[in-house]
Amino acid sequence: MNDLARKRATRTSPELRQAQLLACAMKVFARLGIGRAVHADVAREARVSVPTVFSYFPTGDALKIAVVTEIDRFLVLLVNTATRNTADSEDRLKSILRAFAEAVESHPDYLKIWMDWSTVIAEPTWSKYEAFQDHILDSFATLIERGKAEGTLRADLNATIGAHMIMGAGHMIAQMIFRHRDEQLVDEFIDNVVHNALFADARKTDRKTKSEGSDSR
Repeated sequence: MNDLARKRATRTSPELRQAQLLACAMKVFARLGIGRAVHADVAREARVSVPTVFSYFPTGDALKIAVVTEIDRFLVLLVNTATRNTADSEDRLKSILRAFAEAVESHPDYLKIWMDWSTVIAEPTWSKYEAFQDHILDSFATLIERGKAEGTLRADLNATIGAHMIMGAGHMIAQMIFRHRDEQLVDEFIDNVVHNALFADARKTDRKTKSEGSDSR
């Protein structure tokens, strides 16, 4: 095989090159933040020329959108996977929060970018965050409504508020692990958020309803 043929045989496909550059961009954005990372930083991380990065991500906005779209894909998959094999309402919600905790260990860059993304209230990424958050919140609210229908969740619980509590807890769990809080403390936090806030009063509410019914007689 001559040199030209060998070069053609080992040439990276555009799809693979783009994936490689995106992987480098994830590292850069996690390190520098959405507001600071630029093409030159990605090129330096990937050890390629700046024009090479521009050829795959033509503008700064395109680069940012590619990064947050990958975060969206990852977190939606995380939530869907966490609830796939759990039938109980409480277990489903705890499984989601434990999945966030595990993701900090397995994909720390993704969680760092997610937390940064939620604070950058500017385009082009903010509208993408709103759409992502609405999708996740709808998923959580659906789980909560299912739990209410099953009688395992408080009947008076506002599903939208509960969904926001779970989303906020995911953020706090990520912060706790990045701050190297004890694993047992994280587990206790998850139990308190899910059980005490969403479940524990279900029996009290039921007893109160029965008591009021008895008093009326």
